Amino acid sequence: MLEWYGRSNPFYSLWNRSVRLGSRVIFASLLAVTVGLFAATMMLYSSLIQQRALLAVTVRTSGWVAYQAQLEYVKAMAALEHASHDSKPEALQQVVLRLELLSSRLAILYESEEGRMLPDIESYVPTLQAFEARLDALLAAAEGIAPGDAGTASTLRTWVNDLVPLGVLLQKLLMTSVAYNEELYARERELSTTTVVVPIVLIFLCGSALVSILLVQAARDRRHLREALAARAEESVTRRSLRAALDAMPAVIVIFDPADDRVSYVNPAAAELVDGCIEHFAWAQFITACKEQMSARGEVPWGAISAAVTLPKGEVASLRGAAREISWEGRNRVMLALADTTKIRDAELQVMQAAKLATLGEMASAIAHELNQPLAVINMAAANALRLVTGGAEPAAVVAKLNRIAEQVERARRITDQVRRHGRMPAQHAVPFALRAAILNAIGFVAEQYRLAGIRLEIAVDLPPDLLVRGEQTMFEQVIVNLLVNSRDALVELDGRETKPLARIAATTHADQITVTVDDNAGGIRADIMDRLFDPFTTTKPADKGTGLGLALSRTVVRDMQGTIDAANLGAGARFTIVLPVAGDTNRRGMVA
Repeated sequence: MLEWYGRSNPFYSLWNRSVRLGSRVIFASLLAVTVGLFAATMMLYSSLIQQRALLAVTVRTSGWVAYQAQLEYVKAMAALEHASHDSKPEALQQVVLRLELLSSRLAILYESEEGRMLPDIESYVPTLQAFEARLDALLAAAEGIAPGDAGTASTLRTWVNDLVPLGVLLQKLLMTSVAYNEELYARERELSTTTVVVPIVLIFLCGSALVSILLVQAARDRRHLREALAARAEESVTRRSLRAALDAMPAVIVIFDPADDRVSYVNPAAAELVDGCIEHFAWAQFITACKEQMSARGEVPWGAISAAVTLPKGEVASLRGAAREISWEGRNRVMLALADTTKIRDAELQVMQAAKLATLGEMASAIAHELNQPLAVINMAAANALRLVTGGAEPAAVVAKLNRIAEQVERARRITDQVRRHGRMPAQHAVPFALRAAILNAIGFVAEQYRLAGIRLEIAVDLPPDLLVRGEQTMFEQVIVNLLVNSRDALVELDGRETKPLARIAATTHADQITVTVDDNAGGIRADIMDRLFDPFTTTKPADKGTGLGLALSRTVVRDMQGTIDAANLGAGARFTIVLPVAGDTNRRGMVA
């Protein structure tokens, strides 16, 4: 497919690819760094939040257990002081209750999770356990104290003195807890400051990375935009130049969509021949005829597509060219490029007509001899009829002679019709015709020459009568006549040899193709002219007998019928093979008129 590609410098392409690859690597790296920084920020922030929560729990729980123990100690000492002055049963019960609560609070200090958070709590465990045992002993002794007894007050004051060191210990623990909590609060404030500063720094880094990415992307987009605009401008200039070149070409240029056959562009030369409006119905006919020739051949070399267009004045313009797939305005299209070959076609027709007339001249004696035969029979039948009439013969006998005369007149008419049809100017339109009848007409035209020359002509035309091909019938008949006349001339030159001269014409069909062969045993074609056999002015005949245009014109006729013709040496002679496509409703090979 033909297409315009802009810059084609390989070094520029390599550099451009390297720059694009480097930009992509930088972009990916910056993006990865940004994502990593953002993830690190989130993880750090989450870690700081967890640490702050842990510190808050530590401050709250560790200080609370120390405070509760100190509070229970104060309440227990107050209950003892009160009971020592008033040893009523209610006061003693209150002492027992407070001592039990104090004992439980001591156990919490070193057994609970909150108590173990106190600084150096492990060093106080033995002392706390000793006081816990002392409290258990006091609780046991409290069961034997009688309310109102004179010694109860002294006992209770003794208990107070025993528990004073516990108060000192609990006070020390509480103060240690307060100091520890102050330290924790300081750490929390530090973490709070860090929590604010570190995310801000990381977010700043992330923002900087994002800004860098955006700047790089913007720069790359601007560069790509400049390149795209430059390429578009260059493409626009190229497109205008191409359109101007197509407009200035004398050849017919037609660009159409192969999907729906819609015309996209016609140059002035094409518009002058058909119509300036691309929507005109004549374009559909024109493209249909050309497109069928394209699909029939697959590849379309130059000269494979032919068409004829009827001009407004009634003249017929002959076109010949090729088709190519192209990219037109970014879409797949097919371009037809056809040259006006009207003058060449007219010259070919004139040469073909001259060749036909020359053939008629060469066969004049044979035609006269063939025509004399029915004339002689007519003369004899007329004389016999006259004799019968004057002799009073029966009417039936006279009628038989007259019928004989009528038959010979019909025979003479067929001979003259054949000569007239062969000598008329060929038409410029291709139409379907019966191939079998055309071959037999050509054979009949030269059969008398073969008979007079003593050459045997075998005929094996195995074709249905209604099998059609598309072309100009008289021109194809001239092709067969040329081949048969060449075989006759070659066989006549070899007169006197032992082998009897023989020519054979055969025609067979296979699928949608017809093969016509003409063979002889005249010794074959010389090797030095085989490669240029179908070139103009190639001949082995004397100058007064041949022009060298017969086979060249035959190739043109067969090519216009979308067929092929070639030659080869086989055995004792030569063989010419013509292959033609069968004409049909879905496989027409016509011209547009």
